[in-house]
Amino acid sequence: MKKLLIGCLVILVLGAGLLGVGAYYLYRAASPMVESARTVLDGFAKVGELEKEITNRSAYAAPDNGELATEQVDRFVRVQEQMRKSLGQRIDEIEAKYDYLKANADTSKQPSFVDLVNSLRDMVGLITDARRAQVDALNQEGFSSAEYTWVRSRVYQAAGVELSGAIDFEKIAEAARQGTGIEGIRVPEMPRTGVPAKNRELVKPHVKRMDEWLPLAFFGL
Repeated sequence: MKKLLIGCLVILVLGAGLLGVGAYYLYRAASPMVESARTVLDGFAKVGELEKEITNRSAYAAPDNGELATEQVDRFVRVQEQMRKSLGQRIDEIEAKYDYLKANADTSKQPSFVDLVNSLRDMVGLITDARRAQVDALNQEGFSSAEYTWVRSRVYQAAGVELSGAIDFEKIAEAARQGTGIEGIRVPEMPRTGVPAKNRELVKPHVKRMDEWLPLAFFGL
């Protein structure tokens, strides 16, 4: 019995040792990914903080009938064009990353967590520049963040496009201020049914150009 107990003790000690070594190497292997994920979160938190630079801080009361105004659509279009102009050739990088992520989402081959984190990590600087361009455009057109988010959702809804990847930078900024996680930072999806006829008419002249705007919308811009 004594030998059996000693034998069990040896196995337990060895097992604990192996678990310790395994945990150490697992930690070393995971550390780069943990750091990459932290870089992504920190980067997007800083992007969210650019919310403070939006001049119009007023709340927005959306109309009960959900109808867009002509001037809202016109201002929205100018924001899109101004962002693309400000980014210049860098818009190609956003489009390429959008195409990559969308292509994988449309097939059975989903991007791995590593690929997704690395993609976002590589884009933090670019998204920051794009967000600055957006803030400048919003200020130029007198948009508040709340009004712009509502108008953008309604415009794409009228065009029959689902903004499944849109990110709400105002929520990111709030999460950064509160020190909470950034779960639920996506813009609520608009239902495709019950779209006002007026919205469809206002958006119709711009539908063909929306393919150029979608990469920006995908990243919450």
